[in-house]
Amino acid sequence: MWMMIMEEKKFSIDVADVTGEVDYAAAMKEFGIEDFTAYRQKLARIMKLPLMYRRGIVIGQRDFGQIYDAAAKQNKFAVLTGANPSGSLHLGNLLFLKQALFFQQLGADVYIPISDDETYVFRKTDELEKATQTAYEKVIPDIIACGFDPKKTRIFISTKTARVYELAVKLSTKATLSTMKAIFGFTNESNPGSIFYGMVQSAHILFPQLPEFGGPKPVVVPIGLDQDPYMRLVRDVADKIGMIKPSSTYHKFIPGLQGGKMSGSKPETCIYLNEDPEQARKKIMKAFSGGAATLKEHKEKGGNPDTDVACQYLYCMFEEDDRKMDQILQGFRSGSLTSGDVKTMLADKVEAFLKDHKKKRERAFQDMDRFMIK
Repeated sequence: MWMMIMEEKKFSIDVADVTGEVDYAAAMKEFGIEDFTAYRQKLARIMKLPLMYRRGIVIGQRDFGQIYDAAAKQNKFAVLTGANPSGSLHLGNLLFLKQALFFQQLGADVYIPISDDETYVFRKTDELEKATQTAYEKVIPDIIACGFDPKKTRIFISTKTARVYELAVKLSTKATLSTMKAIFGFTNESNPGSIFYGMVQSAHILFPQLPEFGGPKPVVVPIGLDQDPYMRLVRDVADKIGMIKPSSTYHKFIPGLQGGKMSGSKPETCIYLNEDPEQARKKIMKAFSGGAATLKEHKEKGGNPDTDVACQYLYCMFEEDDRKMDQILQGFRSGSLTSGDVKTMLADKVEAFLKDHKKKRERAFQDMDRFMIK
């Protein structure tokens, strides 16, 4: 498997997993990813940015200039973000969806492939039909409930959309097996479906540039650093079939509730978008704390909000007020706010979000046909 390992920093990144404390500057330098700061400053001059942009959660970019220019000139462009229907969506998925919503506000058309094929070929489910059912019953309603404009949003299930396969077949003649092995580490034990899926993923990313959607145009894909190999592959083949190389943005990884990686297959690490609000509260109150070992010590020495999960979730997703967020961070560092205090703040916000999202999800079932590509 493609992997970057920084021994001195003790972290590793590959397309399947991320371990250790990531040094983002070192990783971005190694991958050839450029800093996002200049574009954040440009965007901030003309609008109030969503918190993940103004607080530096989005940190990197590849070829973002064509996206900025298209938005500034009101030219056509698109944003693509996908979902894996191995189970219910969680707060980590929400980070991608909120970025797509931001680009839609800038004028982009949104494309969202639901990768039931990926779920199956990488053995995240034992039945393809189960993944497809999960897409219809859980994943798509949660996506629609986030507030996308049906006139500018197209959702499609990979195995149910023939044009994806047609495009993947065309792209497959523009790459070599040696390239695929170098990127993804395939061996003789790899199943053929997982090898071909790299081309399917490329087809997803280039899908907005098909003639029926207006032809070649700039496309941006918000991803984590671990998914950059897919962008390298698709950028290598795009112009070989007359399409524009897609752009990408990169955000920091959001920790799981217990610290470490967030995973939808491990309920204790995440909060699902269809989670019972009371259950979500219980999970939050048990989340990893950056506070001191005892309450007395915490009040005397303070805590570390950079490792405290509740502080991080408030900072990255749930506390919109920048001044209040600064007060929370300062209070936690000084010890005037305890781990229990910030967990309660987060639990209140998450509970309110989940209750509101549930109402929107129930309405979303009735609107699915307005979003789906047949």
